[in-house]
Amino acid sequence: MIDITLRCVPPSTTAQKKRVRIITSRSGKPIPVFFHGTQMRREAETWHALLAPYVPATPLTGATALAVTLTYPHLKATPKRDRHRLIPKVSKPDAGNASKHLEDLLTQMRFIEDDQQVARLTVEKYHGPEDRVGIRIVIAPMGGADRGVTDVC
Repeated sequence: MIDITLRCVPPSTTAQKKRVRIITSRSGKPIPVFFHGTQMRREAETWHALLAPYVPATPLTGATALAVTLTYPHLKATPKRDRHRLIPKVSKPDAGNASKHLEDLLTQMRFIEDDQQVARLTVEKYHGPEDRVGIRIVIAPMGGADRGVTDVC
């Protein structure tokens, strides 16, 4: 199991924020080329620097559970009586996009072999007190096929 807590303000950009440039092919046909902007490249470099000390010797294999908790600072409008607790964050970035970028980085940095092996994904977003602001990432191998599985039918 890998349990990482990064004490930093979570990013608000996601992998979905791509830029596009239209180039012209030799035949004169316009072709869109998608790329990450400067801000996204800087953010990826920051992620690499923050996660590098935690890279395991070998990546986790098999079914994996990934839990990500993003805790942002409280908003200025948050009443003082509520500043000691976690309040669900219901604004950008959306949980799916925030976790996708992180999954891609965890695969690229060899925490896991492939993001397809993530069988359970839990993403939480909160506003919280300053001492709890940060990112917590827990990656754990899942046990047997019957553990943690609920009947849907």
